Amino acid sequence: MLKRTAIGLCLLAVVVGAWAFDHGHPQRPAWATALVGAIVMIGALDELQRFGGATPAQRALGRVSGLTWLGVLVLGGLLPTPFTAHLAQVFALLSLGACLLLGSQLAAGPGPRAARLAGSLWFQLPYVGGLGCLVGLLLGGSLDYCVTVVLVAKSSDTGAYFTGKLLGRHKLAPEISPNKTWEGALGGLLVPALVGAWLLPGLVVRAAPAGQPAAEALAVPRDALLGAFMGLTLGTLAIGADLIESLLKRSRGVKDSSTLLGPAGGLLDLADTLLVVGPIAVAYTAVIG
Repeated sequence: MLKRTAIGLCLLAVVVGAWAFDHGHPQRPAWATALVGAIVMIGALDELQRFGGATPAQRALGRVSGLTWLGVLVLGGLLPTPFTAHLAQVFALLSLGACLLLGSQLAAGPGPRAARLAGSLWFQLPYVGGLGCLVGLLLGGSLDYCVTVVLVAKSSDTGAYFTGKLLGRHKLAPEISPNKTWEGALGGLLVPALVGAWLLPGLVVRAAPAGQPAAEALAVPRDALLGAFMGLTLGTLAIGADLIESLLKRSRGVKDSSTLLGPAGGLLDLADTLLVVGPIAVAYTAVIG
């Protein structure tokens, strides 16, 4: 547990450090944070392809496809036009569709269909590409919003892990993820609600996509109750996203996406929550903006 916590704190320091650098240069695009997101996305895609059974040639094609997908979303953030904005929204919908497609298999549990999806590039790309939605959004001027949403969403993982370790008794989905419990899920909802109530009301949107005034670009909760509700929503998405990724791994017979981060697993394990939260965040700003 201590080693996993140390790894988590190191990763948090990387994200906060990139945010601090970009926050200190508001006149420039958020390149440092975008680079962190891009590395995690391409690495997560490669891990999914690896345990999905892709050949070296298929993995090379996956990297090129992932960079192209990411490039389109980056272009949409840096050069917002009606065309690039609509294209980014289409990509976000494709990512949501991939998550919903796999989510529809949760009730059936691990099986051959989920295993086939894990091995298909047409599914892998939009599924992992959900993280690219956040990269494009933060380059469009929503750095503080994106980083805050990431912190709130990932706090669900922390709450679920420690609550499950301390109090977990009743299994949540034993066929999909034997270690997850209902008690842990409760912690995975309460912690982001508390973090959301703390962080979101104080969030200042410093810039806005497409030259819009900040107040019109994003509707950020301005009181603790609304912040808690948004945190609870993100926590629910995080739990669902975690189960979706576990279904993929269980269907392919693997425990972690890789051993890159030691007991914390791989980059796909790290980013699983954001693959759903990313396109939801883009859809939210498209509706509210």
